[in-house]
Amino acid sequence: MPHEFQWSKAKARKIELLLPRLKYSVYPTNIAQWLENFEKDEVEHMIDLLRVFEYIPFNEFMFRLDSLLNLIFKKFPNVEDRILIYPYGKVGKSGTLVTYPLRNTRAFKKRESDAKKMSTLSKKEDYNIITHDYEKITISEDVKCVIFLDDFVGSGNTFIEEYGKPDVQKWLKEMKISKVFLLASIVMESAVEKIRSRFSNVEIVAERRKKILPTIKAAKFLFSNANNVEDIVRKYGNSIPVKPPPNQYTPLGYGESESLVSFFHGTPNNTLPIFWGDSKWKPLFPRRSETKMDRAKIIKRDIKYYLSLFDKIGYDLLEGERIVGSFPDGRTDRFKEKNQQNHAVITLIYLISLGLDAIIICQILGLTREELDTVYKECRVKKLISKGGELTFKARSILQQLQMKKRKDSIRNETTYNLEIKKILYLPRSINGNT
Repeated sequence: MPHEFQWSKAKARKIELLLPRLKYSVYPTNIAQWLENFEKDEVEHMIDLLRVFEYIPFNEFMFRLDSLLNLIFKKFPNVEDRILIYPYGKVGKSGTLVTYPLRNTRAFKKRESDAKKMSTLSKKEDYNIITHDYEKITISEDVKCVIFLDDFVGSGNTFIEEYGKPDVQKWLKEMKISKVFLLASIVMESAVEKIRSRFSNVEIVAERRKKILPTIKAAKFLFSNANNVEDIVRKYGNSIPVKPPPNQYTPLGYGESESLVSFFHGTPNNTLPIFWGDSKWKPLFPRRSETKMDRAKIIKRDIKYYLSLFDKIGYDLLEGERIVGSFPDGRTDRFKEKNQQNHAVITLIYLISLGLDAIIICQILGLTREELDTVYKECRVKKLISKGGELTFKARSILQQLQMKKRKDSIRNETTYNLEIKKILYLPRSINGNT
């Protein structure tokens, strides 16, 4: 049964040590909430599993692409050998999302620069081509090879389906292209075997990973009990629906890929569902966009989001929240939710008092206009802002109270040394120009 996570020094230390491994992509509270999905005696096994989880942020993703792309370019040392990079799959899927980071790698930029020095193309024209519309490229383009591009290859099914299309094969034949690469940041070894069995001419350039269960058994020193980990993965994976019925459960990920990977832009469905599954489950690396957006909103409602600003100006945000929270507004929201709203309210009325417009406020707080409108509505409910967007007497009274408290605190914080009368005679070097 799920449980309430109990913090202790030992557990806090273990979670703290997980954060660098996860590239600080989640908060300790996110990890604790995820661990609450499991029974108490299963928590240690899941912490072990997190030790081998691979999260890839944007900068690392670019670094990996740069390194792998260099390997392909070395096979074509003549920079005038034109290359077509094809982000396969539907527009908007992971393959097409990779084009921006790839285009900005050092490897791609250098090859482009070197090629243009030896060609008649303008600066705005690309020498090497990145396009989803491969069929528009004709033999006159003189393309030497094609790179099929994706962020992650789990089962290999998507690539096999795409590469095996009659239209693709016909185009490759007409273009007289025999050298084909599959470039991805990570590919599962099981996918490599499947692709090679179908298309032996495709060269796969990617970091390889094994399925997680064989990895656990091979690296026993990292796990207290490998069999227990497997049992837990299957137990909960068989209760998290991730597809429409009747086959709604894939405890080992799509195609039984058993991967343990997540990216800055999303989590592949090949990854174990205990990490990204939704419904009544609390995911650590959510896959559903709604869940990710909700999490972003929660972060901005957290008190720590506004603390740095109030620390800078010297006001006490907690005191301001307490004052605002004392005003009845007739709603039945939970205490915690009201507190989160009040943090934003007290911050907003202070920024309005400075005469800042909405764009500047959004920039300071890192909010969208929609998020800012929500806080404005909250202020109007509490009668702190008029319909015209002006601060009410009530709002100005709150700021005055905070200002008075700020002055008192600054006096209270004076040291004995600063307050005592100094027995030092100050003699200026000159008076009215006379020394």
